[in-house]
Amino acid sequence: MAEISLEEFQRNQSVRISRDIIGQSEEHEQKMQTNWQKLWETAHQHLVSLLRFLDKDYDEACEKSNHPLDKFADDDLAYLVHIRIRAILDGQKKKDNPGEIAEIRNQLKELTQKYAELEQVKANLLETNKRMQAENVGLSSHLSALRQAQKEVSQPTIPETRSSAESPVLQGNSISLPTWIKPWQESKGFEKSSMAILIMGDTGKALRPSITKVMAKRLSLSTDNNSLDEAVSRLLTQEENLHPILIEKIEGIPEQGSSSGGNNPDVLRLTEDGKVVYQSLTGKPPKENEYEWLIRRHSSSEHTILNIQAAEILADAGYLIKGQAQEIQLSNVGTFIPDITAIDQSTGELVFVEVERDVHKDQMARKQKWMNLYEASNGNLYVFCDNLTGQRAIQGEINLALGGLIYNSFLTNLHGLRNGKRSEKDGSIWLSIRRGK
Repeated sequence: MAEISLEEFQRNQSVRISRDIIGQSEEHEQKMQTNWQKLWETAHQHLVSLLRFLDKDYDEACEKSNHPLDKFADDDLAYLVHIRIRAILDGQKKKDNPGEIAEIRNQLKELTQKYAELEQVKANLLETNKRMQAENVGLSSHLSALRQAQKEVSQPTIPETRSSAESPVLQGNSISLPTWIKPWQESKGFEKSSMAILIMGDTGKALRPSITKVMAKRLSLSTDNNSLDEAVSRLLTQEENLHPILIEKIEGIPEQGSSSGGNNPDVLRLTEDGKVVYQSLTGKPPKENEYEWLIRRHSSSEHTILNIQAAEILADAGYLIKGQAQEIQLSNVGTFIPDITAIDQSTGELVFVEVERDVHKDQMARKQKWMNLYEASNGNLYVFCDNLTGQRAIQGEINLALGGLIYNSFLTNLHGLRNGKRSEKDGSIWLSIRRGK
């Protein structure tokens, strides 16, 4: 059977998820409508029965005029019942017979109880209807968000695996190969160095540790093999006149790492010569550098790097990372853009993951942020934080913003995951799981 591409798999998954959500939404809406109709019919019939009991003559008159009581609106029935009870109370005051008064009082007590019960039924109906409408709005908003998320702006999907037995071959084709490429191909370090070029061009990877990790996988070597990092270092310099500088470190990124500890990893990109090498080896242009692609939509270098690290951890945990989603229009006329859109391949669920470094002082803006995520995700909030302190602060921020609402939150942090932490509940990467009742 022919293998399908990752792009085809994403598309098939998206179609399946969209159909499932639509089906679930329609089924849920139908059940809500059926339950509401049954409750309304019961309450309505009680009101009709009570009015018939209070005023048989009026009931008969309505039947003769082809306007029976069961066709009356609920508000009209309630008003008529109220008027009849009030008339009985007024008439009671004029009665002289103690026995009749006692009997009427008992009847009124019974009627008043029934009326109170009906009023409660009516209030429950209104509350149930209100809740069902809110649930329907939530499902509709989530469905809309899922549909909009399918309209993603993604880079071309290129497989990240390459056979270790496959040796890079120079392809002159339409480009003019520099004279130094041939001698470099014959050099001792060509296999590992060229593999770094291929990985950066195939995947767009920018973080140095990530590049060497994939190199190890493709070359069937241990990630601790120092020769991998040495091969990358050779590309950062003009190695013995064998080749010019083929990759470079992106400048302007703070050396000091985030609050998770340590320094920021080197962020690399292909030089123009490096792009020529990649094209000569593959016959196609390289994929856009992931850091340069993401920095255009994130607030800082640190936040961009954390997004890249989060996406890699999610991918290792079995999530299928999708491309950049378009703005999702919300019911409050606002918009929402998830940091990471991913598919949990174990369940087929499409999730929106927010990447957070710390809390912010603008509480109103932050509350709106979590409300937007709540609506777009149908109350399933996924947040990837920098460290445990930040994770706890973000959890508190979410709890405050969504107080009174039913939601599920899944939070984790980079520092804990790097130290081998996993969820005590299910062994997943989500270190803090809170499920609404």
